Amino acid sequence: MTDSTYTTAPGTKRSTPTKIAIALSVMAPVAAILTGVMTWANTGFGNAFLADWSVSFLKALFVLMPFALIVMGLLARVIEAALPKISPLGQNLVLGIIMAFVMQSLMAVITAGTTAGFGDTQIFADLWWNALVTSFPIGLAMALVMTTLIRPRLIAILRS
Repeated sequence: MTDSTYTTAPGTKRSTPTKIAIALSVMAPVAAILTGVMTWANTGFGNAFLADWSVSFLKALFVLMPFALIVMGLLARVIEAALPKISPLGQNLVLGIIMAFVMQSLMAVITAGTTAGFGDTQIFADLWWNALVTSFPIGLAMALVMTTLIRPRLIAILRS
């Protein structure tokens, strides 16, 4: 998975706060959309929607998304080593599918926990499953776009 295709202008050096802002600007819409769909799947657009979605979004953005960037980098290396004969695009597609399932599952935990808590395991499991199944098609599409188009450019920006 060669990411050297995308480079920045010679001499361009970004500060750490700028790099964090760039990463957040990419991660925030993903977290907002997915937690929004999951919250809607579990509560509808009722009175509790905005409060539940806000909490889920903030947890996903500041806890789950940084974890996702680390896992994505490690998983990309594993896939590259395990599937060396597959093209970089094929490796990125495999990465996108795996990341979609992992991240959707974890975001569904956050959303179900925010919506109903963790006390009743049956209710929690039902809400988790509902959130996962409802949002998975959207999350899969977003993950494939992220791993094939956005990730290489983001890596180039963060390395500068």
